[in-house]
Amino acid sequence: MFLSIRGRVVVNVEALNMTESVGNYVKRRRVPVIMPETYTVYFVPAISGESIAHGYQQVLADVAANNNLNVCKLCRNGIFLKSTRKDVLQYSLEISKYSNVDDLEAQIVSKCVVEDIGGFMYAEKENLKRTSSFYVGYMIPVKEALEGTVIEPQLQTRYALGTPFVETGQMIYYVEISSSSYVFSFDFDSKFVGKATFSTGKVGTPLVNDRKQRVLAALEALKKFLIEFMFGAKKTRYLPVVDWESLVIAVSDDVWTVPSSFTKNYIERAEQKLKAVNYNTRLFVYPRDGGFEEIINRAISEASNRTSL
Repeated sequence: MFLSIRGRVVVNVEALNMTESVGNYVKRRRVPVIMPETYTVYFVPAISGESIAHGYQQVLADVAANNNLNVCKLCRNGIFLKSTRKDVLQYSLEISKYSNVDDLEAQIVSKCVVEDIGGFMYAEKENLKRTSSFYVGYMIPVKEALEGTVIEPQLQTRYALGTPFVETGQMIYYVEISSSSYVFSFDFDSKFVGKATFSTGKVGTPLVNDRKQRVLAALEALKKFLIEFMFGAKKTRYLPVVDWESLVIAVSDDVWTVPSSFTKNYIERAEQKLKAVNYNTRLFVYPRDGGFEEIINRAISEASNRTSL
């Protein structure tokens, strides 16, 4: 089962992805984006794929644990070091012995759903890589918003005068914020969940007995992640105003991706693609086919029904 999502979401007054602090100035992430017709390059606010992936994996860890699936110590606490070194293996997954890389992959996958689905890179003498089963991209302003998108610093102050703890004045600092209509992309391929991927002769070999439950947990986490918009930084004081403009979810039996939502005709292009390429593909379109939560529930239900051992 392959699930592909593309959408457009208006996010107002947000600081979801910051980078460095220069003195008392906190900078927002920027990326260069080219306008197709003129080839003019604009530096615009963006939300990185790493930020989105971190948020999804946090939700996945919670959902998996609540469903009594194995999640390692670090992932359970939202620390995604994954299986990078031997000391991490011993602490987080309690793996101290393994006979070869195939045995190591089997142990890591069986002990942590997040590392199974989100991938890892073991960088000791025995290098072992597992590619993520989900794919996310940068959120950038949609084409129509490129020329009008701005990043604005907001003046803030800390401390209160008139107390015995503050004598010299208030601390002044600036936080960059932005508002825009952003593109959103997320793909999930269930093909190798719970299966071996590293050694060519063993690719696809089952490593766990709860593969279906893991895929269902990944889908449940995705539903919660989308509906509650569960990613991004500085939400305790810069909780953004979020409004989904449109969304397309495609559920297929093989790889089938929805066209980029950078241009506003992406829904029509998805329907045209479906006429030319179809792997038992079904499209769910918001707002045309119903409310936002309703569309997501229907799409996840369809994907769950296609999940097999």
